[in-house]
Amino acid sequence: MNKLFSIVILLFLLSPFLYSQRILLDENFENSGLTPPDSLPNNWAAVNQDNGGGAGRETWECRDSGVVYPAGSNVLYKTMAYNNSKRSLTIGWVAGDPVADDWVFTPTMPIQTGDSLIFYMILGSPILPESVGDMGIGKNNLDGGPPYIDTMQVWVCVDQDPAAVVMKLQTIRSLDSNNVFTRYAFDLSAFNGQTVCIAFRYFMNTTADGLLCYIDNVFVGNHSTIGIQQIGTEVPNNFELKQNYPNPFNPVTNIEFSIVKSGFVNLVIFNAIGQQVTTLVNQDMKAGSYKYDFNASGLPSGTYYYRLTSGDFTQTNKMILVK
Repeated sequence: MNKLFSIVILLFLLSPFLYSQRILLDENFENSGLTPPDSLPNNWAAVNQDNGGGAGRETWECRDSGVVYPAGSNVLYKTMAYNNSKRSLTIGWVAGDPVADDWVFTPTMPIQTGDSLIFYMILGSPILPESVGDMGIGKNNLDGGPPYIDTMQVWVCVDQDPAAVVMKLQTIRSLDSNNVFTRYAFDLSAFNGQTVCIAFRYFMNTTADGLLCYIDNVFVGNHSTIGIQQIGTEVPNNFELKQNYPNPFNPVTNIEFSIVKSGFVNLVIFNAIGQQVTTLVNQDMKAGSYKYDFNASGLPSGTYYYRLTSGDFTQTNKMILVK
């Protein structure tokens, strides 16, 4: 009896943490097959709007990292996955000619206030190994032409159908070159009480642009589980972005910040030449003090800058990654 009572008390004490771990979708694509149509995770769906695809014109699929894609292309164009993992969800310019219009849908999910969409993505011309320069090929210019631009639309839909769109969250454009895996976050609270799915739409004129896109670690759930921790309940007197700790670091460091009033908060990372490499926070937040555990395992050693923006407040600090 005493043992049962102790278990009940323990569950009661842990209940706030259990409820905070609301996870509707946590997909890293590691267990997906490699042969269409089974290459997509269970209950995902793809729709090819441009009637392309087929042999040599593959559309949305899960593919192993480090594979030349599409087959027969430059060996330096290899599939990638976030944080050196095994697989990611991929699509490339060969999906359509002259226009690629291809959708992929998550399963439908019941959304509540506080839920967020989080994913990592790289698109467009990537940062390439230094050895590329030794081959007489430009680091971001593999075939003698200009770097390639890609865009990705992110939609909320009520069904796995392009006709069932509710709202476009954003059209994400790649940098002109030197692209890396970037974290994207969207607050889904506006869809509280609705059952929806997330759609990624690759819509590109591939005669002029378009290269490759890789999506990994797609998460939908309560944003308290995505690296942000509230460390103070009192409303701070001033906006503040503290120096990360430890610094230098390898590969994880803590970034603490305080916001005086509720509103939209943006926390981003830039490299030494001012290019944005990842977005850590991009959502509405309540006034308070927070800590973000930043994992830079996917970035090379070097000097980076992190910038906090909330309302009229902006502050930038420097940090050093040493591997």
